[in-house]
Amino acid sequence: MCGGVVSGQLFPPLFRVSTAARKACCVLTTYDRYLLKRYLHTLVTCFVTVLGVFIVFDAFTNADEFQKASLDGAVWPVVSRMAIYYACQSSLLLGLLGHILCVLSVMIVLVVVQRTGELHPVLAAGVPLYRVVLPLVIGVVGTNVVMLVNQEIILPELAPVLQTPRGRQLEEGTDVRPSLDFATHILISARRLFPGKSQLEEAEFVLPVPDVVTTLATLEAPRATFVSVGPDGASGWLLEGVETAENPISLSEAGRSVVRPGRVAGTWFVVSGVTPDQLAAKSAGTDFLSTPDLLRRVSNRSQAARVSHEQSLALHARLTRPLLNIAAVFLAVPFLVRREGRGLVANVAIAGGVMLLLLGGGEACLSLAKVQVMRADIAAWSPVVICGMGATWWSRQAET
Repeated sequence: MCGGVVSGQLFPPLFRVSTAARKACCVLTTYDRYLLKRYLHTLVTCFVTVLGVFIVFDAFTNADEFQKASLDGAVWPVVSRMAIYYACQSSLLLGLLGHILCVLSVMIVLVVVQRTGELHPVLAAGVPLYRVVLPLVIGVVGTNVVMLVNQEIILPELAPVLQTPRGRQLEEGTDVRPSLDFATHILISARRLFPGKSQLEEAEFVLPVPDVVTTLATLEAPRATFVSVGPDGASGWLLEGVETAENPISLSEAGRSVVRPGRVAGTWFVVSGVTPDQLAAKSAGTDFLSTPDLLRRVSNRSQAARVSHEQSLALHARLTRPLLNIAAVFLAVPFLVRREGRGLVANVAIAGGVMLLLLGGGEACLSLAKVQVMRADIAAWSPVVICGMGATWWSRQAET
């Protein structure tokens, strides 16, 4: 490392080091790998601790729900259902708390290396503080990459399991929350939803007057399947087993492009942008959506304007979160390793207060954006800009 011992001689300060030495500084040294391992160990420990606390409280609170998985009172079905459920919940928990835990892990590592006296000899050798922090920043970047993979690939695949109630198997389906298609004003409901198959059981589609039909009518089908690309490239629901002989449907001029009879008797296709996850009673909003799906959902005319605004805000927050994590690390460093501090405990208290203030400010901006007091892009980018400015301003207070 720069300023280290080579052939019994000390390097001069960083700005006097030769080009070869500067190139060597870019390579992870033994001490860098040591800090990176401590960061990963701390991160995994914090995550497992939080997950364990969540499992204990949630399992005791909802023990009766899990017991429904075994009709004969056997233990193994209950244990199996709990294992699958909480394994999937760990992925969701990583997406919700990962950005907080990675910054917390960096703070813990910096406190420990100061407490054990490992940091000051390195700084005394002439190594800049921010060069020492470099492996921790690399660890934060790696954590954000893992969170990105989790959000874009893993969570969308686990969404059907996460939307299923605790004591119910995926094959048994989940409850349905009736939803209105704001583009066609069709009310969609059903007895049961099967997220994995994108199917509805005992579906009911109430057709409005005069947007779709001339007289009020309801399409009832024992099974309805969501089709992402239907006739003319439109998405919608394919209804099977519809009985309309007793109550024939009189479609309006505009309704003929929305409700279309199929080639097979008893089948109808209803154009709609309401997706199966929007009908699930246990819906997590944007948590289960990948970024491409979220982009398409923002421009979906079948949902309320308020929902589209919240999804646009979630999209901006998702794009700025990695930058905010890195900026928060650089903001915490000068408060933890201060040139003129009142002690390690006081530095930790100040740094923790600053991080809580940053977290609270970010949540306040998002809350103001939800009620449309602030624009979504301003609410998402303001914490990043403020955090970056604060990290730059307070960097002069860092110990060197």
